[in-house]
Amino acid sequence: MTSDAPALQVYPIGQLIGVRAVVDQFDVRVGAGLHSLTAADFGVWAMAHGPADHVPRPWTPAALAEQAAAVGLAGFPERLARLEADGLVALAAPGTPSARELAERVRMVPLVVGLGNSAQAPDVYSVGLPGRPLAVLSAAAYDLFEWAHMETSLWQACEGAAETAARVGISDAQSTDPEELLSSLLGDLHRLLTPNAVCLDTWAVG
Repeated sequence: MTSDAPALQVYPIGQLIGVRAVVDQFDVRVGAGLHSLTAADFGVWAMAHGPADHVPRPWTPAALAEQAAAVGLAGFPERLARLEADGLVALAAPGTPSARELAERVRMVPLVVGLGNSAQAPDVYSVGLPGRPLAVLSAAAYDLFEWAHMETSLWQACEGAAETAARVGISDAQSTDPEELLSSLLGDLHRLLTPNAVCLDTWAVG
């Protein structure tokens, strides 16, 4: 028997801002807070960004555990649970209430630039560095990449993008329904997280 239920996936939160390997310290910023991780805990957080082989697939806790085991990282379940408790990773299934909960507490911040589309492929948009595209996106996902960081949450960004699309006459539900927008983005987000094209962050006040 198979299930069509969306898979629960692992999403890293925060941005690496400092490494002091000599003292086993890896600093990850979330909002205005700083978390200092050991190399082992940082390894789990880093691998939460997506598969090392860059083959698109749901990045589930089981898939992450398999990758951790492949590199000999011990104590994975406890490390993942600790990172989740500290707000450095989140578990959510696209298209479910857990996805909405995640989107209401994080925002998506671009770490590279939008490279746009081309005359040869007008419906495909690239992001990355000049001369070095890291990922290709649909028009709707590219719009979120460009503007989502200006909102206090990813959910507000999806609502705003959906309203704008409807206002200009777009009828595609994946562009005009914020739930559809969010589900599509989260389902494919690790393609942006793996090469550090974006990070998930919280809104820092003050």
